[in-house]
Amino acid sequence: MLDAKICPFCKQDNNCQAHVPNNNCWCNEIKVPLELRDLVPEELKMKSCICKDCIQLYKSEKVKFTNKYLL
Repeated sequence: MLDAKICPFCKQDNNCQAHVPNNNCWCNEIKVPLELRDLVPEELKMKSCICKDCIQLYKSEKVKFTNKYLL
């Protein structure tokens, strides 16, 4: 079952508030690398936000991110 509030990588709450009217969510202020967006499973693309922790881990330690969530 699809839950838009769950990060597609760590499976934790992504804390996205973009769907809340008049809310300026953190996700509107952070740049998500295209490479990372491409790694989201096809069935979750544009349906589930990547959490801030996963974005930051990918940006700072791509190998660690890959080993933890993709292998």
